[in-house]
Amino acid sequence: MKRKKIIFLSICILLVGGMIAFGIVTYPKPLVYDFDSIEAIESDVVLLSEEDPLNHSGSPALAKVKDGAISTEPFKVLFLTDVHLCELKEPTTATIDRFVKWIESEKPDLIILGGDTLNGLFDSQRVTQFRDLMDRFGVYWAPVLGNHEGDRPTFMTKRKKLVRLWSESPLCLMESDEKHTKEGALVDGYGNYVVSILGTEGRITDAFFMMDNGSKLMKEEEYEKWGVKKKADTAISASQVTWYRETYQEMKEKNGGTLTHMCVIHKPLQEFAAAISLPNEDAIEYGKVITDWSLTEEALAKGWQVIDGDLRDKIHCPPYTDGKLYDALRELGAKAVFFGHDHVNDLTLYDANADFYMTYIRLTTVTEEVPDAEGYNILLLGADGSYSYTAYLSDGKKDIELFSLAR
Repeated sequence: MKRKKIIFLSICILLVGGMIAFGIVTYPKPLVYDFDSIEAIESDVVLLSEEDPLNHSGSPALAKVKDGAISTEPFKVLFLTDVHLCELKEPTTATIDRFVKWIESEKPDLIILGGDTLNGLFDSQRVTQFRDLMDRFGVYWAPVLGNHEGDRPTFMTKRKKLVRLWSESPLCLMESDEKHTKEGALVDGYGNYVVSILGTEGRITDAFFMMDNGSKLMKEEEYEKWGVKKKADTAISASQVTWYRETYQEMKEKNGGTLTHMCVIHKPLQEFAAAISLPNEDAIEYGKVITDWSLTEEALAKGWQVIDGDLRDKIHCPPYTDGKLYDALRELGAKAVFFGHDHVNDLTLYDANADFYMTYIRLTTVTEEVPDAEGYNILLLGADGSYSYTAYLSDGKKDIELFSLAR
């Protein structure tokens, strides 16, 4: 009898101990940061409805407004990507220190986040904390999802919920509503939306099509179609490209027949990777500059050029084109597509025939310890439709202007 009691007590102790251990392990892991230290940025930027008398674009849009008129001052967009705020106190706190410093020093009018902002397990607190952290700057922010947000849904906030929580912020421009094509088809992904900037005439000088090409996996029945032998991330889908085409045409008509626009996704386009020849992939040392790569003969024949930057790893992208976003961007006259994902790459290519740039956003997280690949990018939009896109190093020093258009 005594033995049975000992066994029973032992089992109880193990169960209670296991429950305590499970609770400790699965307890939501918060960001550890002094939020009160963040300084709000004075901003003249407002989100004008399509009915606002200053807005003649027919679409909701951001504008710098002073003394009742749209300002002639340049509109500054700060690009960050792969922030990777995880369950570990370090390097997460160091990464926050870094981008808080960048934001407070640059005082942008808009912050664009290129995906993989959050990662790691048990992130329910971090999701809302990050939203609150961004709101403290008093600046509009526009994220896309990467492949790590919600990539383990059993232990992380699901992508759909994350988008809903972030979009509840009055300063977050991400939209949580489902998008449909004109034929009624549901558009794939979470957080497909458009951010527009107005010039002095009340017309859109630049629109950013924000699209989710994050963590959805290809179905096995599609493996043979695309020549894939294992699980692979999907590219921007046909429904997303249809939505992009239809939305572009509608906005263009409302905006007086023109619409300068760009695109933000998380992973590089497949065509970007296909244009690059890496003769000795087995010799690549992660984080070290690759010197023996080149553009393929086909890419050169199409007029592709290297603008600047380096490869320090292979290009990781969906292994197929699915909805053929690249073709649509060229056909509709997009000026650039921005992406992250490959932490240590910072290459910019130019399709001369289409006047179209494909460019990595500099890396935000401190985890890789590759200073030359880290930093941020600034896009300055003139009220007259001019623009310039520049890369900055992690110490805030200007590195190089990657592309521009003067008016």
